[in-house]
Amino acid sequence: MPVLPEQLRQVMRRWASTVTVVTMRADDQIHGLTVTAFTSVSMNPPLVLVCIQNDSRSENILREGRCFAVNFLAEDQAELSERFAGRIPVIDRFEGLPYQTAVTGAPILKNALAYLDCTVASAYWGGDHTIYLGLVEDAGILREGSPLLYFEGAYRRLVPETGGGAS
Repeated sequence: MPVLPEQLRQVMRRWASTVTVVTMRADDQIHGLTVTAFTSVSMNPPLVLVCIQNDSRSENILREGRCFAVNFLAEDQAELSERFAGRIPVIDRFEGLPYQTAVTGAPILKNALAYLDCTVASAYWGGDHTIYLGLVEDAGILREGSPLLYFEGAYRRLVPETGGGAS
């Protein structure tokens, strides 16, 4: 018998992850959402994956547009994460935010740490989410800094090493 959703949720809270905003475009519609279900898959070919909740606005736009950008947030961008998670009420999540586009046309947040611009290579059923495998068409570092982390239901920051190195 599989583990119950609440037990899995409690265990997964112990997994630290970087915070990203995944943005997408379909024709003249743009959208974005905060995502921690993201990872690199392959260097050759360059592939990443994101998991998007089924039957959501994001999933509909991504399925139609077949492109997305992964924007890596910096440790000073918790408010941006909250905005794209829908916790800050705004009609347009992009209102007042500078963004650019690269190869696919998906929005790239100009103040993010870095980005990956992807076309959808494949999509797979993943329970209540769809797993999108993206071919990385363009990538870049936009600024220096440390990433925004999420652990135990809260935003976290990296702690600088205090010397000595790993043992």
